[in-house]
Amino acid sequence: MTANWFEITAQGPAETAEKIIAFLISTGSRGVLEEEQDGKKILRAYIPADSPLRKTKIKLNEQLKAYGWSCKAGLFENQDWLAKWKEHIKPIRVSDRLVIKPTWKKAAKKPGRIIIEIDPGMAFGTGSHASTMMCLKAADKLADNIKGKDIFDVGTGSGILAITAAKLGAKNVVGIDIDPEAVKVARKNIRFNKVSGNVKITAKPLEEIKGKFSVIFANIIAEELVKIANLLKSRTADNGFLILSGILKDRAEEVEASYKELGFRPFKSYSKGEWKCLVFYKRGC
Repeated sequence: MTANWFEITAQGPAETAEKIIAFLISTGSRGVLEEEQDGKKILRAYIPADSPLRKTKIKLNEQLKAYGWSCKAGLFENQDWLAKWKEHIKPIRVSDRLVIKPTWKKAAKKPGRIIIEIDPGMAFGTGSHASTMMCLKAADKLADNIKGKDIFDVGTGSGILAITAAKLGAKNVVGIDIDPEAVKVARKNIRFNKVSGNVKITAKPLEEIKGKFSVIFANIIAEELVKIANLLKSRTADNGFLILSGILKDRAEEVEASYKELGFRPFKSYSKGEWKCLVFYKRGC
């Protein structure tokens, strides 16, 4: 586990904040804290301290300057990060039946309500970010297609989507992540939510995952979604669905074109701020 992290503090105009958040996440941050001061946004991102700080700072400064932002970076202790991060996480109601809450908060139990409890640790996925929220909404709408089926979560992070699928009645769920810390956190959350019996989390690469799945989540970035399009196609069952998120609006057409070219049919899309989630359907033979 990484003991220390680089804290990246960026400041700039609110209207381009979502683009900067996406860039910080693509650089390696598990999440981004947002504050506002004097009409400007202040974003704090945390990148593993084993990253080359000088190279990262140069890259960040170049990208942020183009949007009128500035940034500074320094070493930050992991424990302090976790304490600060937890202050910002609150329960989220996705729908009438689906609620996501951090393990240290309370949520009222009601008949028919499904409560997902998450401790994100240093992994991405609390339900608060637009990209995750849209995936959760899509999962809720596709609950009938998830129940009793095999489900795949690419880039599982905290395990939030894998756990949600299991609690919606999935038969088997496989979640993968290349980050060992995310795998550790996801496994812990799976145990906490008592779904270990039908959810498996692994660090295996996508290429090594066998089988076909009725619903696949991939909440990553547009560039990676385009790269893995063929791999996702080969793992999507006939009459199955792809839920793709982590897509900035200005990259949505590119992602959509890549999957339509492979025979996927657009089924539904969600928008929130600068982000889009695309749901595709794979027609059977």
